[in-house]
Amino acid sequence: MNIKKPNSCSIVLLTNCMFRCRMCEMWKSKDDLYQTSTEEWKRFIDSLENLLDGPKELVFSGGESLLRKDIFELIRFGTDKGFKTLMPSNGYLIDEDMAKKIRDSGLKEIFISLDSTNEKTHDFLRGVEGAHKRVMKAFENLRNFCPELRIGIITVISGVNYTEVIDLVKWVKDAKFLSGVYCQVIAKPFFVPLDNNWHRSNSYGFLWPKDIVKMRSVLDGLIELRNTGYPLHNFPLQLEVYKTYFEDPTKRARKAKCYLGDYVINTDPSGNISLCCFMDPIGNIKKDDINTLWFSDKASQARDKMHNCSVNCNNMVNCFFKEDEEI
Repeated sequence: MNIKKPNSCSIVLLTNCMFRCRMCEMWKSKDDLYQTSTEEWKRFIDSLENLLDGPKELVFSGGESLLRKDIFELIRFGTDKGFKTLMPSNGYLIDEDMAKKIRDSGLKEIFISLDSTNEKTHDFLRGVEGAHKRVMKAFENLRNFCPELRIGIITVISGVNYTEVIDLVKWVKDAKFLSGVYCQVIAKPFFVPLDNNWHRSNSYGFLWPKDIVKMRSVLDGLIELRNTGYPLHNFPLQLEVYKTYFEDPTKRARKAKCYLGDYVINTDPSGNISLCCFMDPIGNIKKDDINTLWFSDKASQARDKMHNCSVNCNNMVNCFFKEDEEI
């Protein structure tokens, strides 16, 4: 088998977060912020230098990555090694001082979570009063102190905000300083033991849009915006797949095989390495060499399992959608 080199590595540094998002309970984690030390992460990043192929992306995420005091040291280390460094954030901690540290770290791109231009909607979904105001202030600070930084938005389309998403995309275009918005669909809440009918549950059913006709109309509107030059990062085909997904999330929305294990490395806060974050680890950065592990029989077995996976995984619809694959 011809095993290609990966082009991206997701480094999940921690599960801790100060938000109380309705679609995620990762914040309930009481794990140590530093399960894996700065030096252990640096050694791992160093080992990726000759393994990752273009675009050589390092994505630092959490939880909220900015809670780790060594985050800028790690970003700087990755940037100096020639990696394209990226980071999602809820934006809450980005004051003037934090924005300057982001600039000095050499971070290439940041994605801020923003679910609506409506303050009440965003604050409700993120579970923190004043979250929207802090995001707006974060944008101001990043504009003032990080002129080279690419700033994007990630929005989760749910039953709470779907009628407001088109206005958000229009706002992003008018804002001009933002690279664009990437819309993800609401999926089974993270860190919650739910079955595939979670969207009908009493606790989380409110996250699911009840009016599917209206939902389809919103997606048609997004496709039109995308086709007329609005800064929407989703492929039109992806938005079409979202329609199928919202009709029934228990059914597989795509026929395409999962090839994530062919080009993405995932790590968790304890240093575990996996090709799929929903499968067992294939190793750990503290004891295994990723250059050997990537080409190992264990990794090949994981890829085979992923290629034949029948789970209706939201990764295939959301983050890792590929336009040239079969729907």
